[in-house]
Amino acid sequence: MKLSKSFHLGSSPSTPAYAPKVCYTSLMPTIAHGPIPADLTFSRTAHEERHLLETVEIPIVTVSATFKEELEKEFGEKPEETTPDVTFSRAHYSMANALVVAATKKKKTFWMIDPTNYVSAKDWPKIMFTQRMGRLIARNPILKELKDLMDTRLRNQLPLTGAIRQPLTYVTGRVTHPIISLHYEAGNILLENGKTVLQVVTDPHVRPQYLTHADNPKLTWAVFDEPTKERLIELGYILGHKIAESRVTVTGCPVDPRITAKDRNHYIGRYSTAGRSRSAGRPLRLAITTGGLGTNKDEIENLLTHLAPAIKKGEVHIAAYSGVHEDFQTMFTTFARVHHIKLGELNDSQAPFRVFHGNDIVDANELLLDYVFPWADGFITKPSGDMAYEAIAAGCFLLTLRPWGEWEENIRAVTEGMGVSRRADIENILSQLKAITTIPISKNKPWVELALVRAQKHAKSMFQGAYNILKLHKKLSTIHH
Repeated sequence: MKLSKSFHLGSSPSTPAYAPKVCYTSLMPTIAHGPIPADLTFSRTAHEERHLLETVEIPIVTVSATFKEELEKEFGEKPEETTPDVTFSRAHYSMANALVVAATKKKKTFWMIDPTNYVSAKDWPKIMFTQRMGRLIARNPILKELKDLMDTRLRNQLPLTGAIRQPLTYVTGRVTHPIISLHYEAGNILLENGKTVLQVVTDPHVRPQYLTHADNPKLTWAVFDEPTKERLIELGYILGHKIAESRVTVTGCPVDPRITAKDRNHYIGRYSTAGRSRSAGRPLRLAITTGGLGTNKDEIENLLTHLAPAIKKGEVHIAAYSGVHEDFQTMFTTFARVHHIKLGELNDSQAPFRVFHGNDIVDANELLLDYVFPWADGFITKPSGDMAYEAIAAGCFLLTLRPWGEWEENIRAVTEGMGVSRRADIENILSQLKAITTIPISKNKPWVELALVRAQKHAKSMFQGAYNILKLHKKLSTIHH
């Protein structure tokens, strides 16, 4: 499914309320500007988005992926160089998109950009190298161990930083409002350029890179929770910065408000994992998902093999989400063919096995919102910021796969503390599913029933993070603009 022209405002054909709140003719200034850097991809589009960013109330910047087809549809410019779309992180796209959806509901003018779309042809190999290395590490446990050992050093020398510097500097060149940054790479470049930045710390984890410009009074942080605030101030002191607590605000994470609004599955009852009896109830609905780089492939392949008997018996229904990764899509379809499981249509909520694959990050993100979140009981996924928070916002439980890094270990600890998450026991997954759906553990109720009740209670507050960030941005605008 493709989005409408207002794709970066979080809209889709099924949600016409999210129409653009930006009028080109009324916002375009008549003042002269400097020349557009000659080697930018989408140079005319970059110039138009530069105008939009300088005139809206809420400018938003992220570093997540490219969505060139959507840009071409939006602005009518076809780039001279033909380069494939890349995806680094769904989280940094979906969280930015959560802010634009919230801003739409608040009737604010806003614009969101990802400078990766404008990287020049000469710098494009840096982008491809970053994606290739990320995907290779995500699929190779030995390289993953090496990456963990070198994480901080590597992140301080990412070729991505040099590639996005020129386009980001140009597109945000005339912005005077505080800029909401969803990625520390973007935030640090903006601060170097003299901009006022509201940096969103998206997870319960503080990287040193969030503190590179901690002494700059134009930097404010929006953080996940109180422990994250405490750690940010503490780490700042360790690194030689004295950070006033007033510069760090607990807002919660930005989650797309549409997820809770679209949730239509409030079922809490018996599941056929208990056996095919008249009183067993309906099949358990599980979403199996990967992340922006295609992590956990070996675990997911093993998981599917163990789940196959339950899928064929109709005890479990699966929504398999491959994101933008063709190797995952092939793995899912091959699994279905080998095990003689019919692939269902995307809109068939009763199908035992469906595969969801997007052509780019925008398409892939909307598939989750339109089909998967409103349908699922639970998610089997790594404990990533986007999928974990959004699953809870949809009132779902979590069975977690291997974390990708320390920040995901922290997310897993948070969600387990909320009582909505457990670790997937892949080798014994069928027994685990039967246990958590049938064996009472408290008040004569099994874990899944308790977890779903907890998740649905947390869902009401989970999507407030986006609105809290906008509220903080408004406060900063009165001070700095």
